[in-house]
Amino acid sequence: MARKKSKVKYISLIVVPDNEGKSRSFKLNVLMFKISGIFFAVIFVGFIAASSVYWVAGKNLIEYTRLKEENFELRKGLAQVEKIKEDLQTVRQFGKKVKKSLSGYMTITPGEQQDSLSLSEINFAKMSINSQRTIFNSIPSYMPVNGFLTRPFETTSVLTDAHLGIDIAAPTGSPVHVTADGVVMFSGWTELGGYTLIIQHSYGFFSIYKHNQMNLVSEYEHVIKGQIIGRLGNTGKITSGAHLHFEIWKNGLPVDPILYINDGNDNL
Repeated sequence: MARKKSKVKYISLIVVPDNEGKSRSFKLNVLMFKISGIFFAVIFVGFIAASSVYWVAGKNLIEYTRLKEENFELRKGLAQVEKIKEDLQTVRQFGKKVKKSLSGYMTITPGEQQDSLSLSEINFAKMSINSQRTIFNSIPSYMPVNGFLTRPFETTSVLTDAHLGIDIAAPTGSPVHVTADGVVMFSGWTELGGYTLIIQHSYGFFSIYKHNQMNLVSEYEHVIKGQIIGRLGNTGKITSGAHLHFEIWKNGLPVDPILYINDGNDNL
């Protein structure tokens, strides 16, 4: 009968130095060796798994931070757009009030009003007033066109209706200049005045330019004193030749432009 082979319980490790030192042997329990091997294998696999999870979590955290920043910038941009819309609405409402206040002596054709401007058509940067310019640049005092006076300012007249401005005759196409810094509140066609411009200035002033051959500025555009804003013409029903009808209003009332404009235009 064959002899049963005994089960190995220990493993001997012999350490032999490369010099003349004494060799040493170590006896390890096979079972403990296997358990230690399994333990270290589990630790290694756990380390690899934890590293993978940490890498994925770190990547997700970076992506979350990026999305959070993009969301903040988007909300900030939307807030700016809403603020621009509110400013635009305020300007449009003010413009409507101006047109309504002037409706007693001028007729605006409904189809020609330009209240449909989009945000992309308005240059808001042009609407900011340059604080370095003096107070005199905000008061209408620049001669709007180079010509000669044909009719003065008249609030009462026995034979004709009131004339709330002055008429300046000049060749057709002559440049029309804005008399002070301001913002264009109306640029379009009126039945009686033809191509008309209404400019809002500081300190309660408005200036009005009628019968233009063409307007060269758009609504809500900021204009600077002396800038060419149109060309003199003969448009509209109430006209008897090429001329500019020019008015100045202060605090809702018409005033004589002669009291303000300077023929020499030396106050720029």
